[in-house]
Amino acid sequence: MLMMNGYSQTKTVVLDVSHETDSTYKHSNPNIFKQYKDIVENGIGANLIINHYMELNGDMLRKADVLIILSPLDRNRKTPKNDLTTLERESVVNYVKNGGKLIIFMDEEHRVDMEKFGGNDILKPFGMEYGLDLPMKSNIGATSVVLEIVGEMYELSYSGSRSLSGGTPISYRNGEDKQVHGAYVKLENGETIAAFGETMTGLFMGGITMTLTSGMTITWRGKDDQTFIKELIKGMLR
Repeated sequence: MLMMNGYSQTKTVVLDVSHETDSTYKHSNPNIFKQYKDIVENGIGANLIINHYMELNGDMLRKADVLIILSPLDRNRKTPKNDLTTLERESVVNYVKNGGKLIIFMDEEHRVDMEKFGGNDILKPFGMEYGLDLPMKSNIGATSVVLEIVGEMYELSYSGSRSLSGGTPISYRNGEDKQVHGAYVKLENGETIAAFGETMTGLFMGGITMTLTSGMTITWRGKDDQTFIKELIKGMLR
């Protein structure tokens, strides 16, 4: 058997970006796909499949040891399938019920219509639920919690998110109000869902300098985004 980084056989991570254009993700982080390849293939020793166009179905998901879904970032996008299709929603739920591992990022309501996209059709069967946007806290950052699934505290990017209820918190946005940034559910047959109410962490935006539409230049907090996602994937593969 092939041994890679402690795994008896090579695992596969599927990154689904099929509901948004590549250029939109790259506008937020020009190196996003290279960075995913680096943490999954070089950092973990797993295979990475980036799904740009195909519908998520049972055949594709049978290849996935971990599935990562990045929500769209533009309400006015024009892609072949803007939202999760009925088949995709059913297939992802069945995948998790049969022991699959899912990481899902759902951005704020002003960027993606969560009801149309179908995020809660995936979360609700497992006791979690997305809500509407929390009061804006620009570039405040978030911090992960020490848990079995992620064993250290990490500094994550955060500049606004939607609410998230249910599950065990993985991370909180910084500040006194302790709003949940990410949470997870792990059930008896091994299925695990980790959900986040924004997409900055999944885009590895920490440390990126960007010029906003106002003309102001900002450098996003969140120096540990990549390390956190790598450790989260590893925790799910264990």
